[in-house]
Amino acid sequence: MTKGRATNTEEEHDSDDEEEEESVEEVIDAEKKSPTVSLENFVTLRWYCMLVLVMAELTAFTATASSKVMVFAGANPQIVGCGGVPLSGCYELAAYRNNGTSSCVPELQYQFKSVQVEFNYICEDAKAVKNTISVQTAGILVGAATFGQISDTFGRRRALLLSTLGNAIFNWISAYSPDLFWFMVWRTLAGAFTGGVTVVQMVYMVENIPSKDRMWIQNSITWSPNMIIFPFVAWLCHDWRTMSVVIAAASVATFFAVFLLEESPRWLIQKGRLDEARKSLIKIRKTDRLYDETFEKELDEVLLVESEKFARSSKKSKKYTFIHLFCTWKMMAQSFTFISGIMCTTFIVYALMYNMEKLSGSLYWNMAIMGASRWIINILVSIADYRFAWFGRKMINQIAMIATLLSLFAMAVYAYFGSRGGIIISIGTISTVATCSQLFIAKYLMVNELYPTAVRNLAVSAVSTMSRFGNMFSAQAFYLSDIAEWIPYALLFSCQLYDFIILSVFLPETKGVHLENHLPPKHKRIFGKRT
Repeated sequence: MTKGRATNTEEEHDSDDEEEEESVEEVIDAEKKSPTVSLENFVTLRWYCMLVLVMAELTAFTATASSKVMVFAGANPQIVGCGGVPLSGCYELAAYRNNGTSSCVPELQYQFKSVQVEFNYICEDAKAVKNTISVQTAGILVGAATFGQISDTFGRRRALLLSTLGNAIFNWISAYSPDLFWFMVWRTLAGAFTGGVTVVQMVYMVENIPSKDRMWIQNSITWSPNMIIFPFVAWLCHDWRTMSVVIAAASVATFFAVFLLEESPRWLIQKGRLDEARKSLIKIRKTDRLYDETFEKELDEVLLVESEKFARSSKKSKKYTFIHLFCTWKMMAQSFTFISGIMCTTFIVYALMYNMEKLSGSLYWNMAIMGASRWIINILVSIADYRFAWFGRKMINQIAMIATLLSLFAMAVYAYFGSRGGIIISIGTISTVATCSQLFIAKYLMVNELYPTAVRNLAVSAVSTMSRFGNMFSAQAFYLSDIAEWIPYALLFSCQLYDFIILSVFLPETKGVHLENHLPPKHKRIFGKRT
């Protein structure tokens, strides 16, 4: 009896999978029966798309500035003297004060008037400012998760309007913080809305630009070129209060740019709000100056087919959870590889960026060169990926990791022999951050190409969420330099070596692979009926 019951249960599972496959086949049949004009034909690179791109650039700058503000606002000043006596660094200041001159006022040298400078958090006390970065990042983490749900439930446009407005309000309030505690509070609340801007803006842009233009647009309007612009803005601001006001103003400009746009027609159709989608597409067509008498007839045909496709796909759709990312031993290994790997990458990048004041030369030029290097590498990799079939995602990861390992090893050795700052540390930091940008791009591509359609969004969401944890604790990495200057670089080297090994062992090449639609059969899953 038990054996028979188990067989029946297995047959029920197989029946569920067959129903899911039939649902997909019905959608494919609907696509074949659809008219020659599709929803994609209504999205053109004309006037409305230009407005979308203007909004995307404003949003990208706002997100970059809001996320990287602590690179400048949290920069430690240099000790150059105390009470008129020339000194060099915190060690000499401590020794001088121990000799009975504790009342002397330290003389500071800085390129940007940071929170440490204004509130007098120097040397050991400066760690209190770095610790607030972890709290601020927690705000971004919460905002990313919250606004992702708001976007799916209430619409992309509303989510962007709310997140940009909130980001503007709390950045403006933070400019008038009376002390470090309130600065942390307002910056954390601003971070929650920054997380919303970061999550929603890319989805909205992709849904409103032609599919054939997505690659070059995403490579052009991204964080890398804005990392060239942001240091120049920071140089003009010169202090963290002015910078907070400027970021608020940029967020307000983004708010009005979003206000001029329509809700995403794709989202409206997905929610079954066809009348609103129709009105939105007509406005877009008129903005593009392509409206004629035949348009509404073609539009009605397309909307009818699109609504039928969504009705069929949602009728038998199944609900999946994060546990499905670990439902087989193979998927479990891949999921842990992606999650731990992205945490390592984020930890390395932000640990170096939040301590850029340690580099020789201009803080502004170093960050601008970093952004330019990232952008150039992005373009070169995109060209190589397009021209050479053998240049795959896994190879991009491995090349970038080897380059990062060499840079971190050189910096660790340089620091081990007692050297501080210098051109080696500057070049190593810039090259490491620039090459790590490819790890973010290639890893997310692999996630999209490796996981089945049923759990693809869940996989991207899980990897994106876990990347924030690497960011949260990155500011404390260089506390280890109190023990020895080389230890932080050795720690980052170990993280990158770990990521290189597990990626090489557990992840396959995904370039050009056939995208899977369904999870493995239930009899092959670890959790059986529970998933």
